[in-house]
Amino acid sequence: MADPKRPRAAFTPWDRRELPGAFTVEESAKRVGHYKWIEMRTFEVLGGWVATVPELDVKLRLGTHTYHHAWHAELWHKRLPELREMNQERLNVPPNDELVAFVDAMTEPEAPELTIEKLVGVYRVLIPHKIAAYTYHLNNTSTITDAPTVRSLKFALADEFEDWRDGEMLIQSLIETPEEVQRAADRQAELEKLLLAAGGIAGPGSIGTPVLAPIENESEQVPS
Repeated sequence: MADPKRPRAAFTPWDRRELPGAFTVEESAKRVGHYKWIEMRTFEVLGGWVATVPELDVKLRLGTHTYHHAWHAELWHKRLPELREMNQERLNVPPNDELVAFVDAMTEPEAPELTIEKLVGVYRVLIPHKIAAYTYHLNNTSTITDAPTVRSLKFALADEFEDWRDGEMLIQSLIETPEEVQRAADRQAELEKLLLAAGGIAGPGSIGTPVLAPIENESEQVPS
């Protein structure tokens, strides 16, 4: 029989969670504020396109995805006051002007014949970067003290993966000529450069900072 007075660890033997995560409360709140901002912008962009894209199948999918991003923004809105007693409006901002420039450029195509450009911006650039940033946050925050954020990240990621697949299949169904392949590639490169300048949807460090290997002392290397 186990000794009831013997001290036990806080978690069961099969639970190897660690209490500290990679983010302070302030850092987590800032990221969540940036998430809310980009989800709201995504909701507005897709919602605006629902009324203007001529392809009915695209229109219907955008309508579904618009709701997803509105719900994600609501999740982050509710999470902010739980993280810190601070002014939510101060946190509901983009990380920098470069991300604003990216969103403006992504929103730019208006003509009905530019559906490929519209979809490439969202589904080949924005959403993959959102998945990357959310995944990084999920993998590095505390599953104990930041459990509500973990739960929201999992909900959002489930939608983002589904939406990315839908969007990519829509793009592939619209591209019928080598010229349209080039249009999609050019558009993706243009927007990737802008998002690179922003550092990702949460600014520099969106997916962490690369850990560089130490440089070996060349004088100690034996020539082959």
